[in-house]
Amino acid sequence: MQGKYVYGLQSWYPHLKPNDVHLWEKFIRANANFFDTVDYDVAVGEGVVVGDVTADVYAKSFKKLTQKKIDVIGYRKDQVWIVEVKPFAGSSALGQLLSYRILFDDETLEGETVHLMIITNECRTEYKKIFESHNIRVEEVGICPYCAGALSV
Repeated sequence: MQGKYVYGLQSWYPHLKPNDVHLWEKFIRANANFFDTVDYDVAVGEGVVVGDVTADVYAKSFKKLTQKKIDVIGYRKDQVWIVEVKPFAGSSALGQLLSYRILFDDETLEGETVHLMIITNECRTEYKKIFESHNIRVEEVGICPYCAGALSV
């Protein structure tokens, strides 16, 4: 499987907020060949259906708007990585990744191994151990003056 975007620094990343972009670019610079391609803002789950999504453009748009969104899906050979990018990662990042994994499995092609990863400047206290207990790869890119004031949401 291949993503829509080349893995590397871009001028814009769909769905990523400025603090997320900062962390994502720090990861890319440190791991230039980690992925082959990527997708951004990947909708998973059912969303809310308010009409015929096959015929009504508004119903289709509303469904997509109400689906869960994965920050990044990275593709590397026969591996698929669900990636959450979040400053000071903690409970919300854990819940998002575990939820995305279940929702994404419903739509995954066979024969691919799905992995989970959190990219953060620094994990909240004790969360690195918690992430790893769920087989979530933790990439702490470090705190710099730019991201030191970022809040986790």
